[in-house]
Amino acid sequence: MAAFAAAVEALEKALRQSVGLRVWLGSRRWCGGTLGRDVEFAVKDRAPIGESADEAVVFYLGVAKDPNASVPIHLPLAVSAAKPEPEAFELPVGSERFFVTEGERTETFARFLVDGFRDGLSIRTAGGDVLRFSGESIGGFRSHDPRAEDSSNVVVRVVTSAGEVVFKSYKLLDIRNREPEILLRLHQGKFRHAPVYRGELALGEGPDRLVLGIATDRVDAPDAFTWFTAGWREELLGTPADFERTSLDTAAVLGEATAELHDALLDRHPGPFQAESFSQEDADAATKAALSNLSDSLRRLAALAKGPEPRLAELTAESRALVFENRERIETALGGLQACAGTAKGVTHADLHLGQVLRTDRGDLFFIDFEGEPERAPGARSAKLPFLRDVATMGRSFAYVKHYAWREATGGDATAAWRFLHRQDWSPEEDTVARRLAAWEAAAVERYTRTYLTRAEPYASVEPDQAMRAIRGWTMEKALYELRYELKHRPQNIFIPVEGLLSLARTPS
Repeated sequence: MAAFAAAVEALEKALRQSVGLRVWLGSRRWCGGTLGRDVEFAVKDRAPIGESADEAVVFYLGVAKDPNASVPIHLPLAVSAAKPEPEAFELPVGSERFFVTEGERTETFARFLVDGFRDGLSIRTAGGDVLRFSGESIGGFRSHDPRAEDSSNVVVRVVTSAGEVVFKSYKLLDIRNREPEILLRLHQGKFRHAPVYRGELALGEGPDRLVLGIATDRVDAPDAFTWFTAGWREELLGTPADFERTSLDTAAVLGEATAELHDALLDRHPGPFQAESFSQEDADAATKAALSNLSDSLRRLAALAKGPEPRLAELTAESRALVFENRERIETALGGLQACAGTAKGVTHADLHLGQVLRTDRGDLFFIDFEGEPERAPGARSAKLPFLRDVATMGRSFAYVKHYAWREATGGDATAAWRFLHRQDWSPEEDTVARRLAAWEAAAVERYTRTYLTRAEPYASVEPDQAMRAIRGWTMEKALYELRYELKHRPQNIFIPVEGLLSLARTPS
């Protein structure tokens, strides 16, 4: 990297010292609030990834530290002499100017991945560690898509001689990230509802390695949430096509696939996938965490109710009053978690919702994204849980479909979910749509849950009433998680979990 040596050194210095570069990194969607003003940032390691005539791509390992935690950050960054995109960060190097972009968006990075998996590359880092590829060849390089998807990670699409591959580049690293092991197990067990696993890129080796990313075959399909919401859009605003029947059949197939997933992740022998007993202490801890989310959400609702947007502030104040008024019923519903005491817990998806399931045109389903919920501490994401929690979180996802469909049908904004609680304000047309959507949500959850319970081996000896009580408890736990998450990240969306909380609280046990 002789042509870019000075720029690479300047970039590492800027990572340590430049407020402007910190702000630029903080604007990336995956970063969230990780690099806030009170966070100390340090560069711990680096290694060359690749170089072309136009750019050099370098791996940096950063660590963000605040008073509560230290988070390792995976930073492949590209340095180029010409400005490759409008959002590139300008880096002065003496009298010259270079430009910094995310490395995952470059062809150099895509070729690095293809070569790495083909040759099983190992690259020594400046700190004496090793970047290692493990897995299988993904074919020869054909092309890449520079529009890498930026969410909590960055997803790279590469077309090779063997087909199309996606590489999920983890950004905020977790030494206990179980997704690679889960996908490898599903691959080895020939599980039909997950993309084919190709391998991983990691820093170090063994159980203490930091997995930087994983490669799987790309499934050419939208996620199920997109499919359900698009179906309702056509059903309500376009040409009706018997979507309800098809969607309920899909919910049942999804219930069966979820049971198959849990069976594939369940091991009766000692090891990381061994089933254990969900203890009374586990149930108490889960209840305590859910109540903590409730208390935190009430505080955040109070603050939002004093915000500058009058309409949002008014609705938030009313929401807080209703949640507080129903607090005892919310706690009663959470009591359903106790019904799981003594049943099995194991490795689950841990963030199962319709956005984590791909649905092909033929109706085939594929589960993706096994990292766990983003708001949980990294170590907690891999904790073993009762399998019924996945069932409950999927049930909540059908509620989101209902609300997105209602929002579009009524021409409302994100606060439309609030109107779902006020039947007296509906027009006759809205009343028809609301009742239809509510009935569909109930039927979809019923089809999904009942199909799951008829196929789920861990619950073969559990009484249906006990299982349903546990699912209701976990559904409330998930709704409380959603409320806190939406308050932190999408406050306009808080009325969806508020409606869910109140509906659950008012449903007889």
